[in-house]
Amino acid sequence: MPARRVTALTLPVDVRSAVAFEAYRDRTPLLTIMTARPALLVTLTLPERLDAGHVRFARDLAAMSARYATEVERAWRGLPSLTAPRAS
Repeated sequence: MPARRVTALTLPVDVRSAVAFEAYRDRTPLLTIMTARPALLVTLTLPERLDAGHVRFARDLAAMSARYATEVERAWRGLPSLTAPRAS
């Protein structure tokens, strides 16, 4: 079986970038990530019928986002990374 291809995209983020969450009464929520330069708009949508995989994805996204926020704040404060290997 051939290896699955995965598309990865890395973009610089500036102060004009944003993240938005929209909840709806009768449909699944939306998460939008926007960057100004280069211009990018990513909206995560889900089907009307959800399963455990959708919940797992949302939980994993939240956990990785929390770790990312912690590392960004530590870098901003000049503190060492919690997850990067330490120099010996």
